[in-house]
Amino acid sequence: MYYTKLYPKTKAYGKTFEDVRQFLLKHNEMLKNIHFHWSRWEWMFARDSFQTEDLSLITLFMKDNQIKGLLSIEDEPGVYFLVYDDSQELKDFIINYMVENNIQDDIIIPNDEDMKQRLLSLNYEQTDWIDPVTRLNNGPIELPETPGYDIVSLEEDYRLDQIHHALWRGFDHGDEMDYSKQNLEDRRLMTSSPNFKKYYTYVAVHNNQYVSYAGVWYEKGTKTALIEPVATVPEHRKKHLARACIYHAIQRARNDGATDIFVGSNRSVYLNMGFLPFDYAIRFKKKQQI
Repeated sequence: MYYTKLYPKTKAYGKTFEDVRQFLLKHNEMLKNIHFHWSRWEWMFARDSFQTEDLSLITLFMKDNQIKGLLSIEDEPGVYFLVYDDSQELKDFIINYMVENNIQDDIIIPNDEDMKQRLLSLNYEQTDWIDPVTRLNNGPIELPETPGYDIVSLEEDYRLDQIHHALWRGFDHGDEMDYSKQNLEDRRLMTSSPNFKKYYTYVAVHNNQYVSYAGVWYEKGTKTALIEPVATVPEHRKKHLARACIYHAIQRARNDGATDIFVGSNRSVYLNMGFLPFDYAIRFKKKQQI
């Protein structure tokens, strides 16, 4: 018999956190629900913007004391990701839970026709929004030349102020940098979660500054890896720096056993690097009552 459990209101890398990660990893290793790769769960916890009080909004669907489904927020208010085992009984249970709790929020689900029809029956409508996933072809990769730039891993060169510089300016937050103690601590936490490995993240260094940053989330002994995040400082773009960082990280992960490399994007920059469309998640919105 299925039952629900709210996520404990503690932002710690404890047993429940790891149980959820393992549940997601199980799906990912079957090449399912890559849009909500286990690393996305861990990245969510590592971000400074993630609030402890929001943890009680996460629902676990349980059976025999094991997680069988997850209804989770991420970083957009009023939007939930739904990941679940492929069981008709479980899907019925989830739908009944949504009805009984009068859930009105947007729901993002895998590209599952069965669940899609169930949501439509609840007066949801499918939106045009999708969460795309592309996968790298299995061919060899050719590292681009980057004259004037050194490509190194965070294992070789780990400076919090430079991580902050590359990500702040690379994500177009502006030229004014705030190297406050709190900002640097946030970057330390972001790069210190249990399964973040510095040797899978590479930076391009120019004049002793990080100007591009890209990492791969991968756990040795598994086959799936996800690229996240990728950022390049504006004046250093269009020099193949992000590609170089990504390819170095991929090469390292492949050497350690990764066979399926994904990125949550279908932008042309990735397609030009050898990524091919693989899957996508879809978003449903509750229809407004007239």
